[in-house]
Amino acid sequence: MIRRQLLVAALGLALTGVAAAQANAPAVAAPYYSAEQAMQGLYTHHLPPLARDFKTQAEHLVDAVQQHCQGGATLAALHKQWQAALLSWETLSTPAVGPLLTRRSQRQIDFWPTRPALLRRSMDKAPASLADMERVGTPAKGFPALEMLLNQWQASRQKEPSAACRYAELVAQGIAHEARELATALATSAQKHWADSPEDTQAALAEWVNQWLGGLERLRWAHIEKPVTTHRSTGKSAAGEPVPFARLDREVALSDWRAQWQSLLAQARLPQGAPPPAPGQALVPMQALLMGKGELDLAQRWGQALEKITVGLNQLTPDSDENALLAVTQTMKAATALFQNEVAPALDVPLGFSDADGD
Repeated sequence: MIRRQLLVAALGLALTGVAAAQANAPAVAAPYYSAEQAMQGLYTHHLPPLARDFKTQAEHLVDAVQQHCQGGATLAALHKQWQAALLSWETLSTPAVGPLLTRRSQRQIDFWPTRPALLRRSMDKAPASLADMERVGTPAKGFPALEMLLNQWQASRQKEPSAACRYAELVAQGIAHEARELATALATSAQKHWADSPEDTQAALAEWVNQWLGGLERLRWAHIEKPVTTHRSTGKSAAGEPVPFARLDREVALSDWRAQWQSLLAQARLPQGAPPPAPGQALVPMQALLMGKGELDLAQRWGQALEKITVGLNQLTPDSDENALLAVTQTMKAATALFQNEVAPALDVPLGFSDADGD
């Protein structure tokens, strides 16, 4: 009798240990995913719909500028559409891979900071077509330049000059042109048979992994930490001046950061409670790739590191102080270290990212 009780107790302890282990690891085993299936998930199932949405939002932006300048839409409505197109762009371009890299789309339509003097000189030249806009420097085009124009119009409280309206229309048309080119290029990529070109597939996988890290570092450093630290080092923080983030409005900036992060997160971690996708049927996040390789503990720790970033960003408000912003960047640094030291090696992908990639 005593022996039986001891066996039952031992079995209970064993089952408790198993339950604890399951609570701290992905509950569902993932299939092994080939590099071809990973790229098919990214280029066939994930990116093309995002590109189509960006194309739609960019075309709506052109319409909104025209309607506003003709008196048919308020400035607030135009700004709302500008933000919708911006967030659609960030969702597609974070991280920048494939045609987004080869076309240098980031530099073409989202170069910042905008240079006000260059913007004024460019407007004075009165470009009349997209061909004319090719001779305009990138710091006077794209989303940031259009935002600066909208802010100037808001501050002036006067009817926009026709020349300024025409320039804004051309800036919006330039964004829409790039959106159409990207949608076409990614529609072509969606038809690619990755198994037919193993070398291209491995190169694309390496690019994706490296650019994911680049996207995280761009969000952490270029968008948040660098503006804050530079602001402090120049004494402007003590003087009470606003931090010069990429987006002039803090609420827009916060929405921008969250859009970038949600795009990175979608490619890095399975949705909470979701099983690993069937091979070749959907985007395969990096966490699922780790699970497919049997790296269950690492996959679980990777998910935890990403969740800390999500929590930190969700707790921010447009009024959050600089210390709160820097605290979030620390969680991003921790995820970067884990990615560099364990995740990328487990995926068997060498890292060679530089901060010039994807600009």
